[in-house]
Amino acid sequence: MANYQVSIRVHRGRKDFHTCGGSIINEEYVLTAAHCIYRKNMKEMSIVVGSHTIDKGGNRYKIKKLIPHLDYYKPTVKNDIGIVQIQGKIKYNDKVQPIELLKEMAPIGKKCLFTGWGYTDLKGKTLPNNLQMLEFETISNDDCTKQLKSSPYPKLVPVNAGQLCAKRPNNKGACYGDSGGPLVIQDDKNKTVQIGVVSWVVPCAEQYPDVFNSVHGYYDWIQSKIK
Repeated sequence: MANYQVSIRVHRGRKDFHTCGGSIINEEYVLTAAHCIYRKNMKEMSIVVGSHTIDKGGNRYKIKKLIPHLDYYKPTVKNDIGIVQIQGKIKYNDKVQPIELLKEMAPIGKKCLFTGWGYTDLKGKTLPNNLQMLEFETISNDDCTKQLKSSPYPKLVPVNAGQLCAKRPNNKGACYGDSGGPLVIQDDKNKTVQIGVVSWVVPCAEQYPDVFNSVHGYYDWIQSKIK
């Protein structure tokens, strides 16, 4: 389950912190959000794959290159997509597998699964050790824009073709630490494919939809960077 999930870590002294999620797209590359890697020092970062717990297990890889989208624009969180190239090659096993990317537009009203280690309780700043899962449902960008206009961040809308939105369960949702993590669906052939990358949310578990970068919207960009 979610054997494509990665944890992006930052090191301070001997300590090691989970900062963002990501997904394995092939042996050398991990897909994440631009804001997770923008202007960061890759020497202080690493990637952990193959574990559903933060404190143990999995394999660690050093980073060779951080590739945030050149048009990433922080004030409106647009083009918030990025790729991490790791040193060497990720070894696949039953706990470590790449995820296929959906080339077409994601269907509306489709159940999807989100995984991450972001805060489960914002007030208490509780970071989970175990990977959390939530079922979302995709909604249209128009509907999403309408709902987010009344949010505390009206300047971040309208959502554009590079973004997609999903409605989350009541009082649950993506939060700090979930950024860059994968939103996936089962396609017609029952294969798990990635449709989104967490970009921004009204923190956290508010009544608004969560906003993802659309894998379909950046499909060509992603392919061009991992060739």
